Amino acid sequence: MRNRAFYALGLLVVLIAGGFIWRLHFLQIQQYDYYATREKNNYTRYVTEEPIRGRILDTKGRVLAYDQTAYNVAVVPALSKNATTTKENLFKLGAKAEDVEAAFENSKLYPFQPMVVIQDISESNRLKVLEVENDDPAIKLVLGSKRVYPYGQLGAFITGYVGMASKEDLQRDENLRPSSIVGKMAAEKVFDSYLRGQPGITEVLVDVTGRVVKEKLVSTPVKGYDVYLTVDMDLQKVAWDAVANEVGGVIAANPRDGSIYALVSKPSFDPNVFVKGIDSATWKEYEKNSSLVNRMTMSQIPPGSTFKVVTGLAGLYYHAITPDFTINDPGYLQLGSARVWNYRHRSWGKVDFEKGLAVSNNVYFGTVGLRTGIDKIYEVAKTMGLTDYPWIEYDAVSKGIIPNQQWKKEVVGEPWYPGDTVNTSIGQGYVAVSPMLMAQVYQQIINDGELYKFRFLKEVRDGKTVVFKAEPESRPQSTIYKNWFPVIRNGMEAGVDWGLLTGLKSSMYTAAGKSGTAETERANKYHKWLIAYANRNNPEIMVVSLRLYTTDTEPVKITKTVMEGYFRGKSAVR
Repeated sequence: MRNRAFYALGLLVVLIAGGFIWRLHFLQIQQYDYYATREKNNYTRYVTEEPIRGRILDTKGRVLAYDQTAYNVAVVPALSKNATTTKENLFKLGAKAEDVEAAFENSKLYPFQPMVVIQDISESNRLKVLEVENDDPAIKLVLGSKRVYPYGQLGAFITGYVGMASKEDLQRDENLRPSSIVGKMAAEKVFDSYLRGQPGITEVLVDVTGRVVKEKLVSTPVKGYDVYLTVDMDLQKVAWDAVANEVGGVIAANPRDGSIYALVSKPSFDPNVFVKGIDSATWKEYEKNSSLVNRMTMSQIPPGSTFKVVTGLAGLYYHAITPDFTINDPGYLQLGSARVWNYRHRSWGKVDFEKGLAVSNNVYFGTVGLRTGIDKIYEVAKTMGLTDYPWIEYDAVSKGIIPNQQWKKEVVGEPWYPGDTVNTSIGQGYVAVSPMLMAQVYQQIINDGELYKFRFLKEVRDGKTVVFKAEPESRPQSTIYKNWFPVIRNGMEAGVDWGLLTGLKSSMYTAAGKSGTAETERANKYHKWLIAYANRNNPEIMVVSLRLYTTDTEPVKITKTVMEGYFRGKSAVR
């Protein structure tokens, strides 16, 4: 019996071994062509993982923007059993139709790339996603991040906001994927290359049925650099509070190197609402109030009497007048049957150049304009950059409009009249510029024609290591007028000493400035300007203040508050 059992066991082993050998032969020899062909039909795809975006900080190291861990809902359309069902499931979870359709459209190029359709999903909704995920493998709950802006509206026009890469973004930068997060405005956009970091890459091997065969990690995500700005949020808050509920804003900058300390535009917006996708009600409110328009960099409005420095400079440079040129001002300038009046119809008697600037005399500068001629005024304005975009590290800016005979003929279809020259000379009529462009003009007046690029970037860091330190950039924009800039500055100083701007005086600084009032299309509503700098002998801050569509006075109080805030903060550091 033992021998029979032994022989039976041996026979069984031989049969099993024989079957294994035959199967091996079948797989390796007989089905070689089948598996070789199938292997060739496998293909490789690459899936990216978004990195942590770098932080944005102010000059004192306060964080203006950072990434926070968040759960997002993503879809991988290539894994969908039924596209219609997957879309319906996403809609039930709260995804917007346009985001879902964009994800499916982008999947044609990147089929295995998870496309985020809902950001920062609430904890209560995560369970719903997990339930759906069990039935629909195309829907994923993924751990990612969301952008946070702790200063909200206060820093909106400084930080801007981020969003998913658009078609235009993808066309502009071949390194982007539809899942990429990019800057859409202000610092987030201008310094995106520093902030973005490097995505992680996973190599995915997929067979002909679309099944993932193998995954291989190629690289892990690399965090973006931290960007430090020249902005001081202490001064930003002072400027914000000073503007209060007005429509307008403030620019505060260092005229000697172009560093921007504060930039306020009101109404403003909350960049946090763009993180999850802005709702229609908020969007309508922002549209109604033009809350996304930076009035200090994009407005095209008449500068009023702040433009008189350009008219005066043209008259001096082309020898149409001298600093001693004097008129007897009756309160108006007669042009045929029309009269151009001074502010509040006031007569100032004998007026020379210094007094003309100090009291902002329309009759004087209208006369200077007529003596000089529009073509020469235009040339000076062009030389100072008023017909171009401002030289600044910013994405949303507008060109200036300075009219002349050719411009009016082409745009308006009418000839040029002496009244047009007078209107242009006092910053009215067709003249339309942004506050940032006028800041550029006055910076040149301070620096005898040298222009420093207005900038927000202080330095870029990788942890504590400085990888890039920004340096001032300048060019001799209008140095051909340098002999006449002191005359302009004298008139601006007189404006504060005994002219219209005595309210700007302070024990904390010595200032010079020029105000302006511009008529608007609204009855009894004006644009009120003030451009000033301090200190006189060593200018370290310039402030442009603007109040739009107001019946009140020039923004002297706003400017004074910002200047005192700057010098108070400077003393506190000491």
